[in-house]
Amino acid sequence: MSDTDNTQDTKQQEEGKVLSFEKQVPSTRTKAPKREAPAKTKQKITIGWALGMLILILIAISFVAAPAIEAFVGKRNTSSLVFGKYGKENITYAYGNHFFEEVQNYADQYKGSGGDQTQLLYQIWKGAYDSTVIHTAVNQLAKKAGIIASDEAVRRAIINSGAYHKDGKFDVETYQKASADTKNRLETQVRNSFPFQIVVDDIGSVLSSKAEALYVASLAETGRSFSYVAITPVLYPNEAAVRYALEHERLFTSLDISIISLTDENLALSLSKDILLGTTTFEEAAREHSLDSFAADGGAVGNLFYYAIEPNFTNSDDATLLLGAKDGDLLGPFESQGAWTIWRVNSQARQADYTDEATLNGIKAYIATYEGEMIEPWLDEFAQQLKSEAVTNGLEEVALTHDLDLISVSSTPYNAAQSTYMADLSYTDPAGLLYQATSNTDVARSLYASAEHTLLDPIKVNSSYILVETGFDERDEGMGSYISMFYDYLSGSQNQQDLTQALYTSDAHTNDFLSTFFTVVLGQ
Repeated sequence: MSDTDNTQDTKQQEEGKVLSFEKQVPSTRTKAPKREAPAKTKQKITIGWALGMLILILIAISFVAAPAIEAFVGKRNTSSLVFGKYGKENITYAYGNHFFEEVQNYADQYKGSGGDQTQLLYQIWKGAYDSTVIHTAVNQLAKKAGIIASDEAVRRAIINSGAYHKDGKFDVETYQKASADTKNRLETQVRNSFPFQIVVDDIGSVLSSKAEALYVASLAETGRSFSYVAITPVLYPNEAAVRYALEHERLFTSLDISIISLTDENLALSLSKDILLGTTTFEEAAREHSLDSFAADGGAVGNLFYYAIEPNFTNSDDATLLLGAKDGDLLGPFESQGAWTIWRVNSQARQADYTDEATLNGIKAYIATYEGEMIEPWLDEFAQQLKSEAVTNGLEEVALTHDLDLISVSSTPYNAAQSTYMADLSYTDPAGLLYQATSNTDVARSLYASAEHTLLDPIKVNSSYILVETGFDERDEGMGSYISMFYDYLSGSQNQQDLTQALYTSDAHTNDFLSTFFTVVLGQ
């Protein structure tokens, strides 16, 4: 259940919401629902699920009490979990190995975080897995190159690690009191990290030529400003939108509804019966059992157009039953795109109010999405008309005359490859439509190759058009100076990122993280 018109074409997208388990359509509402939510399916409690939760509990405890887990399962008897492979080497999670340590590190970083705990657990394990993949791959490169850690280097690193410090200095007594296992684990970590760090440092310290740095600096310090107006489906004539709506009245009928969504048909039947008998209320059942995020509000969704409701039904005839329901009627359970749903019609269906701006915007959004051949010719013709007016009177005057926003884009360098060294239109375009347009390289070139103060032909962006005027070419010598000064650092960081990306996406990497995480860690 989400906003669906992410083209930024219409203002109604701040107001519209769709109730949908799978298919998403643009919508608006006549009364704002309290919250958005993609419908989610929850798993029934099974033995596998319970075992998975036991694993989660043990893992969670290990974040703060690893020694207790070690005493319970035995340090050396913990089974290793295989999450993937790099080359011929398995990516395993086992006591004391790199993956194990990374899980602990990420858990410490997320300690105290709120939100969905399953999502949090996923982030911890996924971050640890990704780190381990790169660590494994780089160490394989180091081994192939013959890079090893000398005993002397390992000893220095252990002394400087701080693990045995007291009052800021290495303390012999603290070292001697440490267990053999603790000493061995630290030495193994240090010895394994040396080859990895040497490779990464070498990649990050590769120097670039002075000419390359100057060239990139020259690109970064030269920018161009723009201004534009957006011709969106909202501008489509109200009369035409109403005419279409009257020909498809059922689509734009609105209902105030509440919903309970479940994956278990028997539970859905039982809850429906209990609600009808009065042994529980709809709100109580929704809060306790419903799987979508409307549950917290007792299942209340609010007012939606019928076209936003219908896609949630496997059988469209079931959806039509809502149209004939009276205030307070309970309907269902119905099969609804992978779930079973119970519906309550809080206020019976009523025809759209064609004088309401939000309603009209919703109708226009629907037409733009599903009947594009109707609206696009009108938008194109209107954009051409505005260009003709702008040639004579200027783009600013056109915006004032037609009550359109004139969107100003500050000086931005031509960043065709979206280099991280310098800004691009994603930073400077407040509405985002010009940035979206530059995904077409021909459009991007025309924006920067045209002369200053040139009014360009209308540019189609999704279901909208934009009318753009180029502005001044400007130089930002401060940015050029910054790039020149820090180019070696920026380039080194980019080299490390490129290496990481290349290794992770290599054919040598077999990624089984998701299946292992869900089946073993979550027990699903």
